[in-house]
Amino acid sequence: MLASRMIGKALGKGVFEISREVKEAEMKFGKENVINSTIGTFYGENENLSVLNAVENYYKNLPANELFGYASDISGSNEYKEAVKENVFDIYKDTFDKAFIGVTATPGGTGAIHNTLKAYMDCGETVLLPEFMWEAYKHLASANGLKFETYSLFDGDSFNLLDFSKKVLEMAKTQKKVLVVINDPCQNPTGYSLSLEEWKKVIEILKEATQYGKVILLNDIAYIDYDFRGSVNSRKYMTLFNGLPEDILVIMAFSMSKSFTSYGLRVGAQVAISSNKKIIDEFDVASTFLCRTSWSNTTRGGMKLLADIYNNEKLLKKVEDEREEKIVLLEKRAEIFLEESKKFGLITCPFRSGFFITIPLKENAKEIIDDLKAKKVFVLPIAGGIRVALCSVPCEKIKKLPEIIVQSIKKFNK
Repeated sequence: MLASRMIGKALGKGVFEISREVKEAEMKFGKENVINSTIGTFYGENENLSVLNAVENYYKNLPANELFGYASDISGSNEYKEAVKENVFDIYKDTFDKAFIGVTATPGGTGAIHNTLKAYMDCGETVLLPEFMWEAYKHLASANGLKFETYSLFDGDSFNLLDFSKKVLEMAKTQKKVLVVINDPCQNPTGYSLSLEEWKKVIEILKEATQYGKVILLNDIAYIDYDFRGSVNSRKYMTLFNGLPEDILVIMAFSMSKSFTSYGLRVGAQVAISSNKKIIDEFDVASTFLCRTSWSNTTRGGMKLLADIYNNEKLLKKVEDEREEKIVLLEKRAEIFLEESKKFGLITCPFRSGFFITIPLKENAKEIIDDLKAKKVFVLPIAGGIRVALCSVPCEKIKKLPEIIVQSIKKFNK
């Protein structure tokens, strides 16, 4: 019965199977004796979901028409779009004097990525993804009839500009169009963040690629508000998007999920930047059409929540203060993990900020992961390694992890 394009497309049982195994282990041995490092949401030291109280309380008190009514506009309300710009650009919001900006509401950052792939790539074309990545990028590409290639993410402790340049220019020459995904800052799954200097070089590479074709940069900023550099410094690179050549379109995938601990509300946005107004006009029309024909519109209550937060200085301050407490805890967990890793010789991918740290594995990954499960330790397998979720593991358990992981690696990689 399936359409031919859907044959063979499946998510697999990986994540669901791990979740089942975790629950079974917790019931058998007690939650206190199990380390569950597979969860991608923020958990407190008590190992329960931790949300921003100011966000929770305000949302629960929204009137029924705001919680249950349809959104007033398919592409999102004007007040929501302005709030998105406030969050995404912070103090740089009014510095785009050589660019036009479009915003379309989507269900989370995932909706923004889906819309972008659907609108700007034709079936059979190839997108460029990082070698260490959020696995859903592959599935989203596949669902839109696209293939993918990867660029090497690291050169030592830095971003691999050489391989990035090589892959971007090759694709521009052969395909005449490049859509490249950069998940930054606080990359999932590695926690890497490009420096301003690295971003400058990335932009120069993209400019060079316009000699051969059009370039779409999809910048996934889902974790930006957990950048240890702070809101202003984490966003400084965005000023480089002002006044780019007309053949470069930047689309940023914004999400309320992590920044406002609103994972289940499914609220996000595409934020498009171009020096050509016609390109932004096309973006507005195309993205709105895709919204209407995919999910109709985004959750009204979630959009109202963000708009009200940015229209209420006291509420915004409460939200930011609470989030800062979570950032401090993340920094503490990261410091503990990296210190213990150094002590026991555990090699990690370069980490700067965010929810996750990655341990690269070239061989025997399945055996290592199975051995960890036998020790009641659960990590998320990813292509090329395993991901540790700093966001959900308490400090006491974080401290134990590196030694346990090293023991399992040494057991199979002698």
